[in-house]
Amino acid sequence: MHYVIICLGDMMDIMKFALGDYRSNCYIVSENKKALVIDPGYESDEVINYIKENQFILEGIYLTHGHVDHVGGVKQLKALFDTIVYAPKKDEIWFHVNPYNRWGYEIPVDIWVNDMDQLHFFEKEFTVYETPGHSQGSTVLYTDQTLFSGDTLFFQSIGRTDIPFSDSMTIYQSVKRIYKLFGDDVDVYPGHGRPTTIRHEKKYNPFVKG
Repeated sequence: MHYVIICLGDMMDIMKFALGDYRSNCYIVSENKKALVIDPGYESDEVINYIKENQFILEGIYLTHGHVDHVGGVKQLKALFDTIVYAPKKDEIWFHVNPYNRWGYEIPVDIWVNDMDQLHFFEKEFTVYETPGHSQGSTVLYTDQTLFSGDTLFFQSIGRTDIPFSDSMTIYQSVKRIYKLFGDDVDVYPGHGRPTTIRHEKKYNPFVKG
């Protein structure tokens, strides 16, 4: 079992699952029996069972970007729970059947999102921010002092830029944008590895200092 329960006060909770060979973080954010899944990278009985055992109503699936290790569980979850899939428009190439999509089938997306779009799940407002560099369409998702940073910002690291449609200077500017947008006390939940904070990354991230 590879998951961690992260409680955020009395209301919103986060469950983290590390999935697949890449140990991609899949988050289930929940409140009052309603849930949002972020980046289900691989099909997972643990994820499915957690949703079912808690009797969650799955209000949506959000994909921070289109890479193979963040989208592989989407088709299964959508079929099981009849939910809406949100993904960044600028990463659309990764979701269609082509050489960039290693799953070999269309990743179902219902709503394409862009910078500053606002989404609503379990009566909370979530805001999309475009943070390109790791991919053209990479995004982060923010709500209530909580940032899901995908593969843009990690604990003392940043996303790779040696893959198609990535760029080192662009991701540098995206991380700088994150530092400017969000306060030091904002908690950061990345696409791989352990959580961190904006304050910690500004001080200790060797790739982009605040």
